[in-house]
Amino acid sequence: MERRGLLTAEERGLLDSVRLRLDREGRGDDLKVLGDNLDALCLQADALALYPGITEWSRITGSGRNVDTLVAALGERYHDDDIFVMPTKALLGRTFELSRINLLALVRRLLGSEEAELPSRRNLESAMLARLLAVMTEDVLLEILGDTRERELRMRAAHVLARIWDRRLEAMGHPFIPELATMWLMRRNSIPVFGTLLGTQEYISLYLTVDAACQDYIERAAGVPDEAAALEEFLFGLPFEELESVKEHLESTGTASIGQADIKRLLGKESIYLSDRGEDPLELYRFYNYRRKCAARRKYGAGPGPVRTFEENFMRFLLERRGKSVASG
Repeated sequence: MERRGLLTAEERGLLDSVRLRLDREGRGDDLKVLGDNLDALCLQADALALYPGITEWSRITGSGRNVDTLVAALGERYHDDDIFVMPTKALLGRTFELSRINLLALVRRLLGSEEAELPSRRNLESAMLARLLAVMTEDVLLEILGDTRERELRMRAAHVLARIWDRRLEAMGHPFIPELATMWLMRRNSIPVFGTLLGTQEYISLYLTVDAACQDYIERAAGVPDEAAALEEFLFGLPFEELESVKEHLESTGTASIGQADIKRLLGKESIYLSDRGEDPLELYRFYNYRRKCAARRKYGAGPGPVRTFEENFMRFLLERRGKSVASG
């Protein structure tokens, strides 16, 4: 069974294409696996649809509930990862979104690596990436919601989250925070030039390829040490500690510049996040999540370096600049 509206027209086309191919090649077992996963996704959607809309008015035990009461509760009670404060629809919806991503990943795997399937694989990766950006945006907003010190920002973040949670069943949700998606996509498609690690070339490249709001943030961040450090992590694909280690090496040895291969040898690691345009779309999420964990470790361990990711800093900038209008698109 397949409910219309759960996938975009492009995703449905890709799904139909791979099913026809599996049937033509007599791959019955693979076809069944794909069908079972699609059925499971539809059942998740049915369960999700049973919960009342988060932005709708409802009455329980004589008291009214709507998006404002939810936002107030989240703004006052949510901290860090207190999932028990989260609406069940939000938690189930996140699992549903991850299931859609996993379904697309399964379709990509079933396609195989033949040259003839390269266009379809690219289209699948683009579809996966679009959904990953939505999940990552939600994560960034939850980071802000977990900060107990800034109530107004938390309330604005909660309003945006409520709308995301309420539109989860739509084929492509809602294009929240397009500026953040622009920055992610730009970073994924650019390979850093390490050089002197001053970031000059990376800053200029970033500045020239984004819109006015992003440019305003880059200008501001460059003058705020903590935010500049987080932006450098984002640009170079290395955490603050490793960047500092490489910079110290350049200074102590009098080396004018350094390349990617030299950095790998110096740090004793093979991978620099997003150092290759051909990487799996999931690397973008791993790249963000790694920096988020590093920032949390510094925050709670009182260590040097940025205590927020570039994404959280940028989202705060957008929420402060545009207020509640950021949730009204």
